Amino acid sequence: MHPRSFLQALLHYLRYDLVDEVTSFRKWVMYYVAVWIFGALVVVGLGIYLTTATQKTAVLGNAQLGSSYRSLAEFYRTFFERNGLHLELTDVSHIGESADQLEREAAPINASFILAGSTLSIDTRKLVSLGSIKLAPGWLFYRAPAIEGANPFTALAGRRISGGPRGSFSNRILRELYDAGKNPGAGPAEILELTDSDGKAALLRGDVDAVWMIDSAASDNVSRLISRPDIHLFSWELADAYLERLPYLSRLILPAGYFHIGDTRPAKDVKLLSSTVTLLVEADLHPALQWGFLLAAQEYYASHYDELSGEVSFPKYIDKSVPISSVAEQYFNEGVPTVFSYLPIFYASIVERIWIWLAGTFILGYPTFRMIKKFRASTSKWIKAKASRQKRRTERRELRKAQTLDATSK
Repeated sequence: MHPRSFLQALLHYLRYDLVDEVTSFRKWVMYYVAVWIFGALVVVGLGIYLTTATQKTAVLGNAQLGSSYRSLAEFYRTFFERNGLHLELTDVSHIGESADQLEREAAPINASFILAGSTLSIDTRKLVSLGSIKLAPGWLFYRAPAIEGANPFTALAGRRISGGPRGSFSNRILRELYDAGKNPGAGPAEILELTDSDGKAALLRGDVDAVWMIDSAASDNVSRLISRPDIHLFSWELADAYLERLPYLSRLILPAGYFHIGDTRPAKDVKLLSSTVTLLVEADLHPALQWGFLLAAQEYYASHYDELSGEVSFPKYIDKSVPISSVAEQYFNEGVPTVFSYLPIFYASIVERIWIWLAGTFILGYPTFRMIKKFRASTSKWIKAKASRQKRRTERRELRKAQTLDATSK
């Protein structure tokens, strides 16, 4: 009976058409059950990956008080928290200890600052570089009177020099400088293994005659010593000769009046021996965390104008003694992908890494899907044709039987 009213039409649809549509949809789903299972596995796998990956944390060594390395680590942690990443800081006596722990699998540290040249003794098979993030000038402060001559170790023969804690990069570099520049005719200097803060305090008290540290111009230790009129900063007039012996160092000019133009501190240009601070991470550190370090370094350099840069833009891959990570290589060659402007760092790093696979899957998968549909349609036509032929054979057989029976009955 044809429905005569809207209500009858609706009931008719619900009774027949809707049931047919639900049944057809169910059959369609069952038809592509393998596709749905594969898709579900992909979604579950991606969910597991996202869940476990977000639990990964970068652990960075937090160096001694008064150093710029500590303030740099704090800056990185703030940047990570602001961008939904996780960075833990663990206290170390100096960045050399942080680098030592980075090499030990049992240690929690998986990222460390390191100075150029110190990588010579590091096992680079499990570590990669994210590039250099800033310069680290070397400062040789000493008590008045001013040193006459180009060799500080001749003037400091028989004196006490604070050179940084045992095992630190600054201590090792000072000893290499001392071995290269000591005068055999003069007495040996006594190198004490004090922290930079303790060395600074000892110099101000007069307990030591000089202090050597490798740190930023903006560090508290450097700022405190440069402000004292009874403390002098040594200018390495033989810097080029030292660089021939220690090629991982570089020469850096501290301009006159850099710390204070009105008081003209320093009173004239000072030649400094400088190193670069490189950030090393474990090779399997999650790419999102590596991007976090690179973007934090970029923001730090853009916001800190009190750093001596020697006209070098950071971050930059300078110290090539450690292989560069694939993430950092992409950053230096191609810049920051556009997707980072729209998504949080973690999800942007995932999209940036898998988009080519998604595009490839679509480019190859869609034609494959069309081909499968065409094949199944051809199969369906073949099955229908076969069933039709079988039906005609059956009908002919039944017709012959009927004709035979009819002839027999006559």
